[in-house]
Amino acid sequence: MNGYERRSDLKKDKIRTAAFDLFRTYGTDKTSINEIAKKAGVAPASIYNYFGSKEGLIKDTVINLLENSWKERKELWETDLPFPELLKRTMSIKDDFIDQTNLEILKVFDTDPEIKKMIDDFYKIRYPYIVGLFVEKGRREGYIRRELSIEAATLYLRMYQNLTKEHEILKNGNKDLLKELFDLMLYGLAGHPITDKCGKQALSRQVES
Repeated sequence: MNGYERRSDLKKDKIRTAAFDLFRTYGTDKTSINEIAKKAGVAPASIYNYFGSKEGLIKDTVINLLENSWKERKELWETDLPFPELLKRTMSIKDDFIDQTNLEILKVFDTDPEIKKMIDDFYKIRYPYIVGLFVEKGRREGYIRRELSIEAATLYLRMYQNLTKEHEILKNGNKDLLKELFDLMLYGLAGHPITDKCGKQALSRQVES
C-alpha cells in the first residue's frame, strides 16, 4: 500500500467513525452529508467520491462495523490465552455485530439483501464457529462440561455481555461487582453442576419434567 492509498484509507475511516457517531445519536434520516463531513474534517465532495451517496456510506459503515467486530473477536479467541483470561477479555469487548440496536439505527439490514445475508452469516456460521473455539478451549482446560452445547454457550455469553453493557453499576466500573460477576460466569452459583444422590444432574431433571 502506497502513501496515497494509506491516506485514503485513513480518511475513509474518519468518515465512517463520524457517520456512525452521528447516526447513532440522531438517526440516519436526520443526519446530513454536510454534518458528517464537518465532524470528520473533510469536504462533502470526499464523501461522495469515496461512497457515492449517503446510502452508500450507511451500507459501507455497517459492513465495516461487522467485519471489524468479527476480526477482533476471532483474533482474540484464536490466541493461546488461559481460559479465565480469555473469558475476561471476551466480556470487555464491545460486541457490535451482536448489538442489534446499532444495526437497527442504521436501518439497512432489513432492506439491503447483501447486509441481510452478511448478518445471517454472522449469526448462523461465524459466531457459532468462534463460540465453538471458546467452548473447546474451556473443555480442554476443565472449565466447561463436555455435554454443554454450542447453542447454550452462545446464549450464555450473550446474556452476560448484555448485562455488562446495560447494568448501571457495571457501567460505573464497580470492580468488586465485576469480579463477582466474572466468578459467577466461570463457576456458576453452586461452583459445580448440581447433582442428586444418584449422581444425576438435578437441575437437568427438573427442566425435563
